[in-house]
Amino acid sequence: MKTNSLKLAVAAATGLAAFAAPVMADDAEVVRTAFIEDVGAQERINLSGKLRMLSQRIPSAACHLAEGSDVEGSSKLLRDATFEFEKILNGLEFGDDDLNIIGTEKRGKTLAQINDLRSKWEPVKAAAAGMIGGDVSEANLNLILDQNMAVLGSAKILVSELVGQYSDPASMLQAHSMLIDISGRQRMLTQKMAKESCMLASDHAKPDTVKHLSGTMEMFETSLMALIYGMPDAGINPPPNFDIEGGLGVVLGNWREVKPVLETLVAGGEISTEVEAAKFQALNTTMVNMNKVVGMYTAAAKMGI
Repeated sequence: MKTNSLKLAVAAATGLAAFAAPVMADDAEVVRTAFIEDVGAQERINLSGKLRMLSQRIPSAACHLAEGSDVEGSSKLLRDATFEFEKILNGLEFGDDDLNIIGTEKRGKTLAQINDLRSKWEPVKAAAAGMIGGDVSEANLNLILDQNMAVLGSAKILVSELVGQYSDPASMLQAHSMLIDISGRQRMLTQKMAKESCMLASDHAKPDTVKHLSGTMEMFETSLMALIYGMPDAGINPPPNFDIEGGLGVVLGNWREVKPVLETLVAGGEISTEVEAAKFQALNTTMVNMNKVVGMYTAAAKMGI
């Protein structure tokens, strides 16, 4: 009971869900092993988690594209993220050999959640397709900014359904799954910060955008510190090897570089178009480096480290 209380405490501090059962990473890299058979269970969990990050990457890229910030890069990110979201969602329902998702989904409750996510995704997809095709209109951007959080919320529920359906509680220690889940969620948070900071730097901010960005920053930093130094009372161990320690150090360096720009926006300051583009690229770099760390955590967990 004491352990569960401590985990609830760190969940409150970091904004993360309590870990009542092993949970896989948001968008962990696909790791294929001889133990993954028949339905591609690991891939279903990992790739469904990736939908959460993509739900935030799409509005971030759309906002930066509309603002003329790194037009080439933001346009490519929007196109790639939209394609990947659709491919993963279809794969989870119908199977996709390229993704190592074998066979169609049969469980009614999971199919219902896939359909719920699809219903929220379709209008966002249509608006993103319009922007990709050159219609960088206020209508398309506003739809994406207004509805992306509903997509994220539905994607979170789908991940929970698939974790309960396909994960094997005996295959991974709870401490390992906690590290993977926290580190994986960090990647989504980089994209959420990119989206929220773009809204503040443009005229698309909402009354609560400053509050949301400040909270996302706090969640990211608190979680990063817990990963780097450990939080034993909450069951969060320090890095299990030097590679992970080094990888987290790289992410910390990325964060220290971009954080002052975000703080300027939270404080009501303005930044130039060049600084906005650099901030966008820096947060994407942070996500890529965090992605590498999650892969290291996943490999360490499979080795029982």
